[in-house]
Amino acid sequence: MYSLRILTVLLCGLTSFIYAANTPANKEDKANQEGKKSAKQEAKNYNLRFAWWEPPAEIPDLYILSGNKYISVTPRVMSMSQEVGLNSDGSVDLLKKLVSTEKDNNGKPKESYEVYTSINLAQVESHDLGILLVPLRQKNVYGARVYDFSARGFPYGSFLAVNFSNSKIACTVEGSNFVVMPGTFGKSPKLFTTRTVASIGMTATEPNGTENQIVSTKVVFNESMRTIYFVIPTQGINKFDVRCIIDIDSNPAKSTDSKDNTEEPKSKSTKSKAA
Repeated sequence: MYSLRILTVLLCGLTSFIYAANTPANKEDKANQEGKKSAKQEAKNYNLRFAWWEPPAEIPDLYILSGNKYISVTPRVMSMSQEVGLNSDGSVDLLKKLVSTEKDNNGKPKESYEVYTSINLAQVESHDLGILLVPLRQKNVYGARVYDFSARGFPYGSFLAVNFSNSKIACTVEGSNFVVMPGTFGKSPKLFTTRTVASIGMTATEPNGTENQIVSTKVVFNESMRTIYFVIPTQGINKFDVRCIIDIDSNPAKSTDSKDNTEEPKSKSTKSKAA
């Protein structure tokens, strides 16, 4: 049996490691490097689509840093029309550009960037993501809500409910029922391949058991459209704010051949307040 001894190593004042006495230093270094490498998530290519739930009074100049390049991000209100490509290990900071009154050596205003909001891309198992920028309770502070926007996970002809509330949402789409838990999203099992005017219903069950019907309407479906309903809680008389994006496939033939369409979609939005 190999004899062991414990070496206490102070790393950033917090961490200690245990090493075997008979292990060569070069093997220890190699093992440590491999451990760090495996701990870091593998980088992937993402297609990101941003939208404002409600824009701030002053629209910030937003960017994403990709390598050494700043990529401009210009969200629209409840429209996922802009697509931004990014290679990321699963997280990204949305940056706000600041322009100073001070001049640089070339006589131009000095520019800097600060984090506007941080986004966890890895929370959704998809490379094609919708990112909704929603106002938080703090003044002029926005958070990012991420969901699957791929044609594979959310195919054309389907209905998606995205629940950003703390309530359970029971959904019915033309007799097809499903439940979306707090902080998640769910897709109707019913897929429409022909033009259909379907009845949509959504009922929220609050943590105290109170039920609120928040949607009762009819929606037109067909094989080249997909409908998203978002639910966010409010502090006013209306306990829930419900809004809708209808995404129209810009290349139906491509979507038929491949369920992972990456063409820029054309979308429109509607807004309703829950009673």
